Amino acid sequence: MSEKKRKAEANVYPLFLKKAKPGSEDTSTQSTPKDFHAEANLAAFQELLDFSLVNDEAEIARRFDIIPRMLIHEFRLVVKPENKPEVEFQIMEAEFYLQVDTCHEDPFTHGSEEQKISGRWYFHRAPKFSKDSHRSLTSSTEYRSGSRKGMDLTLGGPPQKSLPTEGGSTSGAAQSAERLLRGGILIRTLRQVSNQKVTSGPSLLVDRILEASGVSDIKELVETKWGGNTAAFFSETSSPATCLYLKPVPAVSKPATIYLSPRIGLELSHPGTTGPTILPLHPRIRFLLRRYRFFIHPEKLVANGRPQTFLGVLHSCISSYPTLAAGLLKPSLSREISRITGVKEQTSAKYLTEYVAGRNGGAELLQSFIGAKGKGASSSPATYLQMLGAISTLEI
Repeated sequence: MSEKKRKAEANVYPLFLKKAKPGSEDTSTQSTPKDFHAEANLAAFQELLDFSLVNDEAEIARRFDIIPRMLIHEFRLVVKPENKPEVEFQIMEAEFYLQVDTCHEDPFTHGSEEQKISGRWYFHRAPKFSKDSHRSLTSSTEYRSGSRKGMDLTLGGPPQKSLPTEGGSTSGAAQSAERLLRGGILIRTLRQVSNQKVTSGPSLLVDRILEASGVSDIKELVETKWGGNTAAFFSETSSPATCLYLKPVPAVSKPATIYLSPRIGLELSHPGTTGPTILPLHPRIRFLLRRYRFFIHPEKLVANGRPQTFLGVLHSCISSYPTLAAGLLKPSLSREISRITGVKEQTSAKYLTEYVAGRNGGAELLQSFIGAKGKGASSSPATYLQMLGAISTLEI
């Protein structure tokens, strides 16, 4: 192992394996400790995004445990506009999407060509219908616009530092082309460090980045301001005049609790999705339940994903119980969830009732959410929670 890699692991991995205590709060400023090594932390994080040598779900789960703590507590997202002060943000909410051939084929991953190389910014492209329910398709030319915009930090394939998005073949692209290996971390909520203002929702978040960058649309930002260079990592001395990058920062003394929940906006309405009686279970069923959304300060995330936030806090509240069924019997559970999320206790109790009703309905109820009849299930909290409750009873 190289000396650089040993330093990176020594300074990063043990630190990020420490769990945050429930109820703790993050601090906004602190002095830089003597053992803080920005370049080593940067290198270690980039290595975690490269899944090219990963072949099992256990290693994916390990990285999905470390990356959120690093991204939220050890990095800041920085907009560097032309001839203006930088604008710094903390990431508060994001979601994993990843396709790894044979061991982690998440059908909800866009699978764009731009997701083949890790450590880049991928602005969402317009979707195309895929007859294959195991795969998604996107346009190779059109960016999503209006209220449908979104931005990922790519992960999966090997990195390719500071090179334009468009261009000839590279060793990184060639390696990732050998297998299905594409993914991204969808950034959903940011908090501006200078004034604590929260921007929540993928499209509004992109709008905020465009505004801070002094441009009106994604194409102008990527092609004109960035010159096609969508890299997310630069050394302190190598960043271009205009860019969007992740900056390592010292660990806070009291990091906020990170919650995990299912992702927002996903359902089982694709016509190729098979029901729960068909084994092995369709990947859309298996991956819908996975808690690949990570977030802090649930009381501030009120614009989108309330039922998902409810489920994330629910699992945190009953994590000490041996089974989900036992945990759901915890006294004053809805009151505890209400206190943490900031929603009314009446709403929390209703959400819990719908989730339990879904569990009682099981596989038979789940069948009513498969295919065309399940269209829009994710837009109704009651319907969504019943669907997730039903899935939770299956052996996945």
